Amino acid sequence: MAKGFSITATNRTRADILARLEPYWKMEAGNAVLVPVLVAYFSGGQLSWISLVPLTATVLMLVIGTLYWRAKVRQLKGQPQNWAALQRALRWAQLPMQGLTLAGCGTALAGWVGSDLALGTPDRVAATVCAALAALEYVNYYHRQLQHFDNAADFRRMLTGQGFRASWMARDLAAVRKAR
Repeated sequence: MAKGFSITATNRTRADILARLEPYWKMEAGNAVLVPVLVAYFSGGQLSWISLVPLTATVLMLVIGTLYWRAKVRQLKGQPQNWAALQRALRWAQLPMQGLTLAGCGTALAGWVGSDLALGTPDRVAATVCAALAALEYVNYYHRQLQHFDNAADFRRMLTGQGFRASWMARDLAAVRKAR
């Protein structure tokens, strides 16, 4: 098993885990490109700084997800990479991403409170949607796993009221902190 890989698996289940994880980084990378295009399209191009701040936070969180899941897949495949450097970068990015995500939520709110700050309702809606996405992605990567639709065991765990478990990235970063 690749060093640093936090999912224990037999060869059979490793293939199952790989099949489940392989699409994650591709989805996140695709969304990092697709989300801005869709936001621009559905807002009719009416985007100001009110929506661009949370959009930036969303895209950067999707890039973080892309890098993290790609590294996990490479680990599972036993491919060489600099896992420690990526973990340091992800840990370093946590506080700036928290700040950017909060700033995005603030600008979205400002767009509704100060109506002259936004270009109109499409700008406000885009800002609100992007702020919500950025906040959900931040929590999903740095704190608690919010996604449960693709794994029956995770879904059952959520339905039985056991709560949300720590995300894989949060667990990996906590292990790095403990090792220090």
